[in-house]
Amino acid sequence: MEQAEPRWPRPAGRGPVVALGKLVADQVLQLSAPLVVGGQQRVVRTTTAGGAPANVTAGLTRTGAPARMAGWAGADPLADGLLTALAGRGVETAVVRRGRTPLSTVLVHPDGERTLLTDRGEGRLESADVRREWVAGAAVLHLDGYDLLPDRFPDALRTAASLAHGAGVPISVDVAAASRIEQHGADEYVELIAGLRPDLLSCNAAEAEVLGLVGGLPGWAPELVLVHAGARPTRVLTRAGAEEVPVAPLPEGWLRDTTGCGDAFAAGVLAGWRAGAPVLDAVQAGHAMAAVVAGVLGARPPTS
Repeated sequence: MEQAEPRWPRPAGRGPVVALGKLVADQVLQLSAPLVVGGQQRVVRTTTAGGAPANVTAGLTRTGAPARMAGWAGADPLADGLLTALAGRGVETAVVRRGRTPLSTVLVHPDGERTLLTDRGEGRLESADVRREWVAGAAVLHLDGYDLLPDRFPDALRTAASLAHGAGVPISVDVAAASRIEQHGADEYVELIAGLRPDLLSCNAAEAEVLGLVGGLPGWAPELVLVHAGARPTRVLTRAGAEEVPVAPLPEGWLRDTTGCGDAFAAGVLAGWRAGAPVLDAVQAGHAMAAVVAGVLGARPPTS
């Protein structure tokens, strides 16, 4: 018997896709040679808005989908410039502002791999900050699984998810890094995800293994799970089984920086969901957006 094509658990709305979290400054340093401790070399530096909400919304507006970044931003001049740049891309912003902007320094190695160094800044998103109008009328609410970790702001995510459920807005969650999940405890992290009651869960292969998503879907998992794995096929998991969507190879010499490819994949998928595209087509759109970001420095696609 032929397996039915995967379906969205719920249709997306027609409003903007809302990505919630914090605004980060990404300082990208492109290394000219492999890093040597105690050595010296020239770099190419680029500074842009970063963090999952900024990256995802930038990818969404490139597809023509309306997008809103909601959450927390610093109250400093650095955040002023980052918010202006997002607005220039057509991203709507709805943020509370306090403290100092977090700064991530991304070392881009000659082979395109990256090393991330993070200054967490000063400030956070509190549960009381989350506004009903941030999610009302949204197509989808997208949450970053890093923010579920105890040193982030899990209460704010729970509040946002509750408001989304109350407004009939579907929820997408992108999982945190496998190493952080193991450090926190996989069982506790699974409980946090399940508490959000997401419709869609996205993760990479290492995260899927830590969460026990390598076979069928466990009872706590949502009805649709996407497991992306770089150049290998993305696995689309439902209660009915699994399908694989191949990733088109990148042109020779195209890869410059893998920073933000996961967020770009999420943006393509979310744009497809909002447009009512079939799940497998949306996954292919995610691959295409990730390929665009892999060809540039930094975590966001070019504006054109």
